[in-house]
Amino acid sequence: MMNIKFSPTLLATISGLLLFVAIGENNFVAGCICLVPLFISTFDVKQKKIFINGFITGLIFSCFAYMWIIKGAERFTGYSFLYGIAVFLICAVIAGLYWGCLIWCTALIKLKKGKFALLFNCIGIAAIFCLYEFVWSQIMSGMPWFNFFPGNSFLGNLFAVQPASIFGMSVISFIVVVVNYLFAYFFYGKQWKKLSIPVAVLLLYLLSGYIIFESFNNKGTTDKTVRIAVLSENILPDIKWDDNNGNMLVQRLLDLNKAAVAQEPDIILWSESAIPWTFRKDDDLVSEILKESHSSGATHILGMNSEVENNVVNNSAYCLLPNGEIAGRYDKQQLLSFIEKPISGMNIPFFSSKGFFVSENASHAAPLATPYGKAGIMICNESLIENSARDAAKKGAEFLCNMSNDGWFNDTYIVKFHFLNTRLRAVETRKDVVVNSNNGYSGVINANGEIIQQQRDTDPFVQVNGIHPNNFRTWFVQFPNLFIYLCLAITVFVIIRKRL
Repeated sequence: MMNIKFSPTLLATISGLLLFVAIGENNFVAGCICLVPLFISTFDVKQKKIFINGFITGLIFSCFAYMWIIKGAERFTGYSFLYGIAVFLICAVIAGLYWGCLIWCTALIKLKKGKFALLFNCIGIAAIFCLYEFVWSQIMSGMPWFNFFPGNSFLGNLFAVQPASIFGMSVISFIVVVVNYLFAYFFYGKQWKKLSIPVAVLLLYLLSGYIIFESFNNKGTTDKTVRIAVLSENILPDIKWDDNNGNMLVQRLLDLNKAAVAQEPDIILWSESAIPWTFRKDDDLVSEILKESHSSGATHILGMNSEVENNVVNNSAYCLLPNGEIAGRYDKQQLLSFIEKPISGMNIPFFSSKGFFVSENASHAAPLATPYGKAGIMICNESLIENSARDAAKKGAEFLCNMSNDGWFNDTYIVKFHFLNTRLRAVETRKDVVVNSNNGYSGVINANGEIIQQQRDTDPFVQVNGIHPNNFRTWFVQFPNLFIYLCLAITVFVIIRKRL
């Protein structure tokens, strides 16, 4: 019988707290132990109680992970803070149900005895986690705020993220779960000396990451260098472009453009919807921007909406050549459910942006053909979804650009979470990524995962860095579901083994 101070409910609560530190803060150490209390709470406990413990873990995690929604929903919609509380509670319950069902399912495949019971339980439970994550991410592709997985805790470690170039995010979560389960098993059984086993697994994993890292560096990409200027305007998204602010905001953009042109970049990258009205080739502001940069020969990748019909737009990125010609346009493909894309007719208009809606008819999906190589575009939440970067790489993208706006949650952990998930996209595709996030972190991440520059400020700034376009194709780009199939095979094998 467990002592009351280590009751399953308390352990599940501790796991919820550690889970937020691990995932929300991308904390490597917390990631190695965040599930240990939860796993211990499932040992020698009835199936019903296991679900409750998982639900508690998800609920406690949500109390911290979704706190930003309360204030964010109020700013975003203009409604009362009570609206934000309602959205927060719904998200917390959904997260609790996810973790409850997940832990309940892992208990179904556990072997209670046998020569290799620990091994089968360990890899079987890790496989279940990965399958759940895969299915969940497909269902929730339009609601990325639900896609918090154990593997996120390792994204801050350069070597821990390297295996993603072969198997994607799933392999990182797999190792996190394996390490946590082994720690839990040996700690619960008071087998102190055997705690060295999960430590050894972790070290071997990091060693493999180092080898993959060095292997890619030795192959190299290209000697071709493209200078890209990031214009971070840092304008809060709920500031209105009216008679009081309009001239000041326009002047800020023109000053940034002038500062960027002075550094003679090849490409000037703007943030998502940097100009908050619909694009026209003869737009006065666009004309002034192109006039300033014409002599330098700079190409612009400009975030600006495209008009579809009355009150309906595409969230777009335009490639504008030095002579003003449009070389290409990309429309955001992965729309936010309930916000940009209606679900069963339900939608929340962009109150602070005059109530427009985003069209689901986004036919411009190809990388932008710049004079310096094909640029794969990820707008806002698309950097949180592996499909976007992977599809761009399949279509021939030689480098990636992430254009976003983190102003709605600029004082929360989300901004760092976004940036480190973009690092994952760089490694998965082995493409240099340039990030321009209004009110968030902007910078450059190499194809090997190294963060070359990372900057965040409340004032506008311009940063110029060199990137190296390449045509390298990773295993993950070519065979994206290979590890998922492996996890499915492991799960089936363990289930058969248990029945036998």
